[in-house]
Amino acid sequence: MWRDEQSRREGRGMSHHHGGLGRILKFARSQSGMTQEQLAERLSVSTSLIAKFETNRLIPKSDTARHLDAVFDSGETFQESAAEARAFSGDSIWIRPWLEYEQQATMVRSFEPTVIPGLLQTEEYARAILRDAGTRVPDLEEAVAGRIARSGVLRRDDQPCRLFAVVDEAVLRRPVGGPKTMSEQLHAIVQACTLPNVSVTVVPASAGAYPGLNGPLALATVDGRNVAFLDDPLDGRVIEDPDRVTALDEVWESIREYALPGRPSLELIMEAAESWS
Repeated sequence: MWRDEQSRREGRGMSHHHGGLGRILKFARSQSGMTQEQLAERLSVSTSLIAKFETNRLIPKSDTARHLDAVFDSGETFQESAAEARAFSGDSIWIRPWLEYEQQATMVRSFEPTVIPGLLQTEEYARAILRDAGTRVPDLEEAVAGRIARSGVLRRDDQPCRLFAVVDEAVLRRPVGGPKTMSEQLHAIVQACTLPNVSVTVVPASAGAYPGLNGPLALATVDGRNVAFLDDPLDGRVIEDPDRVTALDEVWESIREYALPGRPSLELIMEAAESWS
């Protein structure tokens, strides 16, 4: 069966995102004995659209991916592959190594002094950040879709990723996208914290100077080891050296010591959300 062959290919390192998705579709169609025209007819789309999927010029939308899974009896293979592809689309080359780790992580710990962590951003908040903060992306809407797709790791059926995020209180007060966007974004964080694997705490303004003022950082636990990511105005870099990762782990833990506990942090987030209403 084509899914067995797909699994073997994945075991040899074939990635779902972008290049892999087109190959998976072409292989599934070939094994099923369908032409591009026949598959297009089954999906009620144009033949040229199928060609664009197979050559990775376009990523199937969620409804189309679901129909592909139905046509090929492939569970959620195309839905998951399309979501992964969107998570990587529109992002700069330098961040993609980190995104790969993020998608595989069993735990992510992040600190953000200026913006909402990417895994928790709403569509409108992400659009405002990507549009107004000088971020260099080739296609704004594709970049927004990719950023939103990243949060799927928090809700995946097979071992959802645990997220421990710490933000500075200034993040709650900065009017990114305007009052409505901020209100919706902060309410979305409160809702995300109802998940058992998501925790968000806040370093209050009263903390004064603390290690987090040196900038954002993130750590991902992948296959039992930690890797880190540092961001700056020009690019970002993945840190894999064990000694440097350990040093950044200690920085993150020291930042967390300045944060309010869970309940007071949520109350502060809710208060800030109401202030934007």
